[in-house]
Amino acid sequence: MKATVLGVQPVDYVSKRSGQPVKGITFHVMHKDQQVRGDAVSNVFVSDNLGIPGIIDIAPGTCIDVEYNNRGYVCGLTVIPPSK
Repeated sequence: MKATVLGVQPVDYVSKRSGQPVKGITFHVMHKDQQVRGDAVSNVFVSDNLGIPGIIDIAPGTCIDVEYNNRGYVCGLTVIPPSK
């Protein structure tokens, strides 16, 4: 899914269900959706466990391409370079 980052929110807490730490970044993004007239907005959580380099440097206004696995969880993210 190609999207534009609108906001960046650090996440760091311990899950009440599992007792395991949850650490990563939630990106608040804008993207196209066939069922929405205009732009859709979503939250995309990217776990630190994925080890994606440079993710901390992603700022609002950055275009990203998010890859999901068959369970609907983020499994990859790349920054789309700005076009000239």
